Amino acid sequence: MASPLEENILEKDFRILTSLASGEYGEVKLACHLPTHTQVAVKVLEKRKNSLADINTEVEILQSVEHRNTVNFFHVIDTSTITYLIMEYVSGTDLEVFLQERYFLEEDEARPIFQQVVSGVHFLHRKRIAHRDIKLENILIDRAGNVKLCDFGMARQLADGQMLEEFGGTLDYLAPEILARKPYDGLAGDMWSLGVLLYVLVTGIFPYTGPTREHMYKAITTTKYPIISYTTKAFQIIIKQLLMVPTHHRITICQLQERQWLGNIKEHAAPETKEILPRVVETMCTMGYTCEDIVSSLKHRQPNNLMATFNILKYKLSYGDSQQQNQKPWLNGSPIGAPRLPLPLKRRASEPAFPPRRCEETLS
Repeated sequence: MASPLEENILEKDFRILTSLASGEYGEVKLACHLPTHTQVAVKVLEKRKNSLADINTEVEILQSVEHRNTVNFFHVIDTSTITYLIMEYVSGTDLEVFLQERYFLEEDEARPIFQQVVSGVHFLHRKRIAHRDIKLENILIDRAGNVKLCDFGMARQLADGQMLEEFGGTLDYLAPEILARKPYDGLAGDMWSLGVLLYVLVTGIFPYTGPTREHMYKAITTTKYPIISYTTKAFQIIIKQLLMVPTHHRITICQLQERQWLGNIKEHAAPETKEILPRVVETMCTMGYTCEDIVSSLKHRQPNNLMATFNILKYKLSYGDSQQQNQKPWLNGSPIGAPRLPLPLKRRASEPAFPPRRCEETLS
């Protein structure tokens, strides 16, 4: 538990609104960043329940990730007993809940969702980051149809040619080489998970099932999955290429982007920092910050409350405020925005997805 002093450190600039989810390894809270009146997700990691190495790895990866289709990281507050990760709050739902209401998606409905997931994974793989836990529950979709990959608690930064030996992930999405408990390519493991994800989106069922773990292992390693007759040939080809047992035959993220079924993926590059920086600084000066303090924090990369404000404003000016965007027509009839109970946390706390509320409304 955090001491009163440590809680004061958090609450200086953040107002905790509610607890969204909790589990063995931590808790996720919804909070309001008071200087910008922005809702954020606060991931609370108790050091006695998490290894310091795992926490540091997650923070380092989050600090290097900034993309429209990944949940963005704003700030870290580190105390003697707890690490608080301040992240983008996505108002909507995750794909598991989204799919439960619809059972399956038509290929034309699944395509824009999967395109965005692929775009986010492409960004990670270019930086040689393996997510290692791509699944429905770790993909958020907001009211405007924006898709965000979240939960980097199992992600790893890979050196060229580096193989992983850690066993972890979610069984339904695990590649056969990971199940074999042999050194494996984390990026290729992500590609297998993408194949499972796409299959589930379009068919409503997992490609590999079984009454026991042993049956699941056998099904996955033999890659005998049902071919759904009503799916297109292009869809069947892309699934086959993603669910290849030999990793040297499995397509890469760059090859996936070239496949006919996926169509044209529009990469939305963030505006250059040099274009956004003057607007962020100008806004912060009107809030009472001095240019000297801003420049000093940027120069020394100080993880302080000023930098939290800077990062939140930079993100909102770069990508817009998803909490204020309108729902897209192709999402009409979906459960997005409907209140729901948070799912129990798995290995590490996933970023939550709840219906949007302005901070002012919540605080009143």
